Amino acid sequence: MYGEDDQEMYQSQKKLALSTIDDLTQLKIDLLEADVPVPTFVNNAIRHLKKKYLIQDNTIGEMLR
Repeated sequence: MYGEDDQEMYQSQKKLALSTIDDLTQLKIDLLEADVPVPTFVNNAIRHLKKKYLIQDNTIGEMLR
């Protein structure tokens, strides 16, 4: 179905996505602590990355069990 290179690339993308989620979440916390409104794109980016790299993986993993 998928080659080894495809799997490695996906894992690399997932690691980058998780790191980006952490960075964006920290930015959101910093903005909230400074009483600065959080831009919509920050929340949208976090939601999109979680949906693509966390929720889909969990759903696929459950289907494979």
